[in-house]
Amino acid sequence: MSSSTSSSERRYLVFLALFAVPLFLLLGLNELFLTNAGELTPIPQILALQQDPETFCLYGTALYGDTFRYKMEALALRKPEIIVIGSSRMLQLRERFFARPFYNLSNTISNLNEGRDVVEGILMSPHKPKIVIFGIDFWWFNGSYIPPVPYRPRSEPLHQFEGYFLFKPFLWLKEGKITPTDYVHTMLRPAARDTQCNIGIQALKRRSGFASDGSQYPFIDPDPDYAPDRQEHPFGEIKQISAGVDRYTYADTADPRHMQAFLQLIEKLRKANIEVIALLPPFAESVADALEQEKAHYGIFDDLKSQIRAAGVFLLDATDPAFFGSSNCEFIDGVHPGDVTMARLLLALNRERQRAGLAPIGNTEVLRRTVEENAGLAMARDARVTTAKEGDFLHIGCAK
Repeated sequence: MSSSTSSSERRYLVFLALFAVPLFLLLGLNELFLTNAGELTPIPQILALQQDPETFCLYGTALYGDTFRYKMEALALRKPEIIVIGSSRMLQLRERFFARPFYNLSNTISNLNEGRDVVEGILMSPHKPKIVIFGIDFWWFNGSYIPPVPYRPRSEPLHQFEGYFLFKPFLWLKEGKITPTDYVHTMLRPAARDTQCNIGIQALKRRSGFASDGSQYPFIDPDPDYAPDRQEHPFGEIKQISAGVDRYTYADTADPRHMQAFLQLIEKLRKANIEVIALLPPFAESVADALEQEKAHYGIFDDLKSQIRAAGVFLLDATDPAFFGSSNCEFIDGVHPGDVTMARLLLALNRERQRAGLAPIGNTEVLRRTVEENAGLAMARDARVTTAKEGDFLHIGCAK
């Protein structure tokens, strides 16, 4: 009986070894791949690479969805005078657009509770900015879309390695996000030794990610095979607006609890002698037109603007890009403006501040040159990122 049991155990161990050894070998190769791609690089090392003036280093991770810790550590390192905070819709504001040291702290807020985390992080920083541009999305104030909940600080570990990360390369290969050639090449040649400084899969594969100023360079598909006579309607937001669903759920007024939370954040910044500029970021022209057509269902816009201005906060309503001369072709998608749109926006902000007797904050010469040289494009030409010509990636007949 014991001999039979011992034999069964040996067979089990042999079977287990035959399964486990190849798996651990493959996971070891995946770890090497992720390491060489820069995905497992610690944040301090990422920031050190990005601050090197000899390189233009992009950090584009495919593993970490929350960039809060990365951005906050960069803030302490860079000591900017002007900061922009908000959602991903503010990511194309760049340091060269400003006349003073700048950092883009956006892509860290998707609701006002997260906004509190960011504001408190700014106030805890040893070097406080002089100006905060607070980009606000109107749906943050819609109680039907985001019901108010008690504040809880971010407690989960951020930018921390998880065991399941080792299985991610299998998924990326299956989905075609990386090719077998990409996989082998990266294992044999670490990203840090490449001709460009790319940290993370997105940066390595697409030259897409965050620059040292916190702004993002998205991947823009040049789409060389696009047929100019084929037009599409890529703005899914228009259907949501017509139906009043998701982020575009109808609302007549801003929820008073959300409004109170926002004004408290403004007051905290003001008490620290930080000037606050509130900004409603632009939608693509077609989306803005759809919102205007359904304005009877979106009284929340007027209510939001009225309450912010009543609190004595400088507010720029840039919802409609026609206000400052932009159009669909200068957008990445329906809600994300590109470089040229944001350059136009800052020129408009300079004008509005001057009318109010305030000093401009944008570098007028750089902004005008950006618009003049890149009008009609989403992204300003920058050979440090790509030399590819921007195509009509939205398929709406843009001449680029």
